[in-house]
Amino acid sequence: MSAPFWGETPPATPVSEREAEALARDLFGIEGTAKPLGSNQETNLRIRTADATTYVLKIANPAFGPDVLDLQNKAMQHLSAAGTGLDVPVPVAATDGSDLLRVPIRGVDHHVRLLTFVAGEMFSDAGYLGDLALGRFGALAARLSAALSGFDHPAADRILQYDSRHAARVVETLATSVADPGRRAAAVGLSERAWAALDSLAPALRSQVVHADLADYNVVAAKDEAGRLMPTGVIDFGDVVRSWLVADLATALTSLLTRTRRSPLLDACAVVAGFQAVTPLTEAEIAAVWPLVAARATVLATSVDDILAADPGNEYAREEQPLDWLILNRAAAVPFPLAEVALRQATGLDPGPAARAVAGWRADRAVVELPPEAPFLDFSVTSTLFPDGTWTSPAATRDALEAALLDGYAVTGGGATLPFVVPDSADETPSVHLGADAFVPAGTEVRAPAGGVVVATSAHDLVLRAGEVDVTLAELAPDVETGSLVRAGEVLGHVLAADDDHPLPSHLHVQLTPAGVVADGVVEPSLAAAWQAISPNAYALLGLARPDATTSSSTELVARRDRVLARVQQHYYARPPRIERGWRQHLIDTSGRVYLDMVNNVAVLGHSHPGVTASAARQFGLLNTNSRFSYAGIVDYAERIVALLPEPLDTVLLVNSGSEAVDLALRIVRTATGRKDTICLAGGYHGWTTATDEISTSLNDNPSSRDTRPPWIHLVPMPNQFRGAHRGPDAADRYAEAVRAIVDGLPDGPAAFVAEPISGNAGGVELPAGYLAQVYETVRAAGGLTISDEVQIGYGRTGDAFWGFELHGVVPDVVTMAKAAGNGHPIGFVVTRRELAERFSSEGAFFSSVGGSPVSSAVGIAVLDAIRDEDLQGNARRVGAHLGARLAELASRHRLIGTVHGRGLYQGIELVRDPETLEPATAEATAICERLRELGVIEHATGDHSNVLKVKPPLCITVESVDFFVDRLDQVLTEGW
Repeated sequence: MSAPFWGETPPATPVSEREAEALARDLFGIEGTAKPLGSNQETNLRIRTADATTYVLKIANPAFGPDVLDLQNKAMQHLSAAGTGLDVPVPVAATDGSDLLRVPIRGVDHHVRLLTFVAGEMFSDAGYLGDLALGRFGALAARLSAALSGFDHPAADRILQYDSRHAARVVETLATSVADPGRRAAAVGLSERAWAALDSLAPALRSQVVHADLADYNVVAAKDEAGRLMPTGVIDFGDVVRSWLVADLATALTSLLTRTRRSPLLDACAVVAGFQAVTPLTEAEIAAVWPLVAARATVLATSVDDILAADPGNEYAREEQPLDWLILNRAAAVPFPLAEVALRQATGLDPGPAARAVAGWRADRAVVELPPEAPFLDFSVTSTLFPDGTWTSPAATRDALEAALLDGYAVTGGGATLPFVVPDSADETPSVHLGADAFVPAGTEVRAPAGGVVVATSAHDLVLRAGEVDVTLAELAPDVETGSLVRAGEVLGHVLAADDDHPLPSHLHVQLTPAGVVADGVVEPSLAAAWQAISPNAYALLGLARPDATTSSSTELVARRDRVLARVQQHYYARPPRIERGWRQHLIDTSGRVYLDMVNNVAVLGHSHPGVTASAARQFGLLNTNSRFSYAGIVDYAERIVALLPEPLDTVLLVNSGSEAVDLALRIVRTATGRKDTICLAGGYHGWTTATDEISTSLNDNPSSRDTRPPWIHLVPMPNQFRGAHRGPDAADRYAEAVRAIVDGLPDGPAAFVAEPISGNAGGVELPAGYLAQVYETVRAAGGLTISDEVQIGYGRTGDAFWGFELHGVVPDVVTMAKAAGNGHPIGFVVTRRELAERFSSEGAFFSSVGGSPVSSAVGIAVLDAIRDEDLQGNARRVGAHLGARLAELASRHRLIGTVHGRGLYQGIELVRDPETLEPATAEATAICERLRELGVIEHATGDHSNVLKVKPPLCITVESVDFFVDRLDQVLTEGW
């Protein structure tokens, strides 16, 4: 067994590349070139042979005895033979058949080994690690743990400074090497907190041989189909020892603390959930996880300072020093009770003892006196208290709240808090309210809810410790000092007057937490469930029994949806957020997370447009009935539509959706021509009715669509100048020739040619200049008609024109429109020539019960008014140009972007794996959309290969929001997804 050596380890012996190459050749018969690898306490060099076979030559520190090195070798051999599926290094036999040799170097005997090299990238090199990769990390740790549970060795009981069981003694010994007194106090203090928690848990923790250094930098990874690094193997078995089973998991989590993109608890929850699915943890082990993380953090920080004290020239340790102290600070910032609750929730357990202690605490009296009729104010995302964009302005928010108070009194608290949500933020912002707020006049007395001691005070708050619970009272001027013993009912302070720039009137914030846990009044949504478990409903402190509002979570809502809706009626994302509010170009989920909506061409004006809301509400209050009645709205709306179109398009038919509009258009042209043969673009999408499905061949929606068309549907190639067969200056002519060939082959001629002026589901693909003019001429010469499907592109989205067909200098025979027409309200219409409409009447009467209803007509007119009055087409032109320029610059730097389609506020970013073969980056596109959602952007992939990011936001989007989107996409393409 090795003796204790912390603080006494000599520096690693330097070995040159030439010496290493000689050792590999003379001892192992391996000819190769050497390259140094970093290490704290031993010398490692990579040996690469002429045929690219790679090994690692390891010269052990003299402090390590042969028994310990044999332990490491046997552990690697055991894992290799155990069939774990993990890639691990394996000792290579020397020319004498042994796997451990004693060799004199600089006159001192050293033990030398040669190991196989585990190929791959280091998991620590991933710029971004999502929950999927983190879960796999946890599963790898669990598989390693399970495999090592069947391994033993006499040297496994050695005493090692990185064995978590000895962390307290290690820190006590090494802290003297920490020169900075503040750092030294932080390390010792965190160590003492960790062991105060671990002492009672230790007897229940399982022991076995563990890796003891399962950090992300000792995990090898490979990219999956989507280009994400996934862990595949483990290296560096230098710290193998018998310890607690859960120690490897804690080590893995500690290594992730250098990643500062979000709360370390979120990474921990993902890893622990992955571990739990393979090797279930006990409740004691779950409770021990974060104290063990903290304990390891203190060992790392004090150890690196100790190494540098002994070996100031150790560059590897010098580089690690700031990271190790960052790890300590991040570990210390997470309250142990919060970590335990979060990890219990991640593994399917109830919140546990800390939550039960707070829930069971009872106040002796209320902290303030409230009138019994004091109203409860709803601050949630679905609140009607903040109409339109009131919540975006602190002054307007405060005015709305003051109008809702009853003589200055009201109560609120619990759940997402709309006035505190922040648009265009890549990071989660605090938006979930803890505790409760009592709106009371400034100067109101605040009394102690129970006897206790005041443990903290500031100019605007205090904390009263009452047994196992801390009561936080904020927005008051304390009348007591820190350390004061108080009785229930004693005056603690007076409510402060609200600051002029604060969105809330004068109020008292009350909150409960376990003793010693400091919590903000508003927290990030991702950790809200854990925080709410240990800082629950605090209405009892106000003398109320009002429960928190209950809203089913996103996960519960999806489960309910799956029980009653057909699965084929899809939703965005694998784990969709629950969206219940929108404003302009933003969407807000029920947790208070704000997303920039980059895909919603339905909400052309932006979400919750006040003009549309007012028009719909007014008309609903007057009349809404079927369209066979005579009322002015339907006429006014039709006249407005016709005025926007060139002659001879003068007759309108109103329906409810784009599918109905295109279906009706097909009926009109087939009736007018007496023909059925229809020509359409391969990859186009036009609707879900039987007739529109026949001409919809987007592989994204139906992979078998092009092989299942009826004989009267004739597909021509999508004129895609990036991916299509024709890409040169004659592309329009050659694609048009395909239409001529179809027309020439139809004995009776075509009924119609139908296409979008910019192909939406293909990803915003622009048709080449001159193509539509040639096609329209060919079809009409054969007696056919032309349909321009404007459902996705119309109403000024391109910026350069109100209708898409205007970009091509043509006038179709029939125009279809929907989506944007109602800004989310179901409106669709067809516009054609009077003569064609009259021919269609030969089939009998046409009506759509609520197509063009009074409410629909009012909404349709309000949409047209807003587009005109707010110059949204001009905005699409200006902001769209800025967007296009930024995307072009982005494409110049990121190889994954093959091209950018479209114009204005209808663009598509096509992702490819290879710029030569144009292999679609389908899996990458899906993963990138998921990552963008995490960063606050709603995106979705379209196109035949689902590899085009569609960019079609509300037309009210600003340059600032466009920059936010492009910056986030740049971030994802740079860091990974």
